[in-house]
Amino acid sequence: MDDNQNRAMGAIMGSLIGDALGVGPHWYYDLDQLKKDYGEWIDNYTKPKKNRYHAGLEAGENSQTGQVVTILLESVFDCGEYRESDFTNRLDTLLETLDGTPQSGRYTDKAMRDVWNARQKKGLGWPEAGSFGDTAEAAIRTPVLAARYYRDIKNLMDALLSNILLTHRDPFITGQSAAFGLIISCLIDGSNPEHISKAVFKKISKNNIPMVIEMPDSNGKLEISFTDALLQPSWSYKAANDPGIKIEPAPAACSLFGLACTLGFMLPAAYYFASRFENDFYKSVMSALNGGGNNMARAALTGALAGAQVGLTGIPEYLIKGLFDHERLLHMAENITA
Repeated sequence: MDDNQNRAMGAIMGSLIGDALGVGPHWYYDLDQLKKDYGEWIDNYTKPKKNRYHAGLEAGENSQTGQVVTILLESVFDCGEYRESDFTNRLDTLLETLDGTPQSGRYTDKAMRDVWNARQKKGLGWPEAGSFGDTAEAAIRTPVLAARYYRDIKNLMDALLSNILLTHRDPFITGQSAAFGLIISCLIDGSNPEHISKAVFKKISKNNIPMVIEMPDSNGKLEISFTDALLQPSWSYKAANDPGIKIEPAPAACSLFGLACTLGFMLPAAYYFASRFENDFYKSVMSALNGGGNNMARAALTGALAGAQVGLTGIPEYLIKGLFDHERLLHMAENITA
């Protein structure tokens, strides 16, 4: 395993680990109650309390978001590449087991309920099924594609937009999610986190990749730029390493950026933690986790960034071994990143 493969596997496993860590203490907006239920500091997988969102799952299992990430990983592993039709066939199989309510399987978030409604109830095609929800699930899938295509940015960009738009078609969320995938790809390729935005722009420019998303419009297609979304990580790095900016304890940054589910709250926090604790997966992800709110998505995003920086070998062994089905996940991650 060379350095790039180490980082690529770290991004995939880091995302799934962050997701699974959040299953127990997910969506606590009362931070005092979070501490009452789980103690002063959470640093391992926990079983959800009775009547909580993910009740029924065991410690170390993934949420439905992580389940869909795994479906994408399985698809890329079996096909040797990203094929939209194969992924959507597998996702349809999952949707057929649900009934459109939050608790018909593992907890189904609003965006996926929108997709279920479009596919299972209305019978719409996949190009029309995406939700206008502003959540993080599509972004959380991008590390799988970044790990597979970090050497080939054109195919990466095509795969990112294809996969993101299946479930999320709000232009802002699509752009933020695509930017996240590009950032992960450059971290895997060895770019310095401090200058990651510049590295992405350089690679995009060199390969003549348009920094726009084509969205359906009444007059045809509307091109929307997502350039600004690529600037955020380097700004976050500067802020996290500026001695004049102090946020203590670190998880308090979650309240500053926002506790709710919008990706616009989640990504700045993830970039901040991965920058503040640049070489420490544990501190990055646990800070994201202990901040409350939608800590599951925040920890998954942070885990992907931190994993892409420190590599698989930089992730604490107990977090890898405690993840449900970790041996199979590692095998697939190793295969698609070889």
